[in-house]
Amino acid sequence: MASNQQSSPLAWLPILLAVIATISWAGNITLAKLVNESIPPIGLAFWRWTVASLVLAPFVLRPMREQWPLFKANASLMVLLALFGVAGYNTLVYIALENTLSTNVVILQSSSPLWILLVQFLLFRQLTTLKQAFAISVSAIGVLLIITKGQLVTDFSIGNSELIALFAILVWATYSVLVQKLPEALKGLPMLGYTVFLGNMMLLPFYLGESLWFEPMPMTKESLAISLYTGIFASGIAFFCWNAAVQRMGAATTGQFMHLIPVFGLIFSMLFLGERLESYHWLGIGFIVTGIVVANLSVNRKKKAP
Repeated sequence: MASNQQSSPLAWLPILLAVIATISWAGNITLAKLVNESIPPIGLAFWRWTVASLVLAPFVLRPMREQWPLFKANASLMVLLALFGVAGYNTLVYIALENTLSTNVVILQSSSPLWILLVQFLLFRQLTTLKQAFAISVSAIGVLLIITKGQLVTDFSIGNSELIALFAILVWATYSVLVQKLPEALKGLPMLGYTVFLGNMMLLPFYLGESLWFEPMPMTKESLAISLYTGIFASGIAFFCWNAAVQRMGAATTGQFMHLIPVFGLIFSMLFLGERLESYHWLGIGFIVTGIVVANLSVNRKKKAP
């Protein structure tokens, strides 16, 4: 009886950890939109990963040294992962947020599972069912409704920022597919260390160019606070919480919590940014959710098949 009572709170721990991670990632998008008029996007990305590098260094340096020979054998793949997952994705999101709603970005992000399926097909021909193809098509309609602001038929036009946000999701999808090709021994802390350090180095020349010719990163309390939040919470703490949840619940179960990012993101956008959902948002969400459900039904039935 006592053991059951003690184990009950522990059973909720991985769920809490996964929720903390998704809240941190959703908050990253909301805060980036909140400060986009005063903090340049590449500067925000560079200092985010600089802080993250300092926070993560005590935890990742030893695993990195241990896997150095394996890293050298997979250096080209690791460079691509750093380019897509660290230097590319978040920087593109921050650039898109300069001229589009946080709401648009988080809804588009919710379609990432379908774009992962598409990238798997394009790179490795891993799309195996017609249901998955149908799911991608349905989700794509929802995405088009959002990036055209509901004018899919009457006045078709796509904003540049929405296109950048969509490209960012495709970059993340490519990262998610390529990371599966990495040897198991490199995944986890070694991969995190190598991709963060390499990605931050890739951002440095772009950060210097932005600072010299466009807009320097202001040294204010606001910029310090946002850099600390994105570097510590959205990068360091969120990763450790997510990894701990994966170890306890498994990757498949924990992966379902990714759908909480747009949920929290929409809540934060309405509370802190004053954004509201228009009719085309609801319609787009409906198509995206339908596509995800169809894709998951296809996967679940395939798993149950003898």
